[in-house]
Amino acid sequence: MNQSAASDEERRGTSRKNSPSNLRLYCPQLNLTRCRPINLSTRGAYLDNVPDHAYVGRRVQLVFSVAEENAIRLIRVWAVVVHLSNEGIGFGFTHKYRTPQPIKQ
Repeated sequence: MNQSAASDEERRGTSRKNSPSNLRLYCPQLNLTRCRPINLSTRGAYLDNVPDHAYVGRRVQLVFSVAEENAIRLIRVWAVVVHLSNEGIGFGFTHKYRTPQPIKQ
C-alpha cells in the first residue's frame, strides 16, 4: 500500500516540526476527528492514522483547532493526500480555504 504522488526531489522542501500539544485536526471527508498530527511543515502535515477510504490525490478540507488562552481558533485549509502507507498519511496544503477580503479604500 506504499503510494506517493511526490518524487524524491520534491519531498522535504521544508523541515518538519513536531505538532504543538494544543493543536487538533479534523477532516470531515475522511472521518478524522480530534487527531493530533505527528508533525507539520509549511507545506503539509503527517498523521499516523490511516483512514480506510483515503487515496493519493484526494482533495480534502482540513480544520485545525488551536486552543488558546480564552478561545479555540479554527484554521481551515485545503489539502491533497500526497502520501499513503501502512504507517501513516501525508497531506500537502494547496491554499487557504477563506478567500482574502478586498481592501476598502
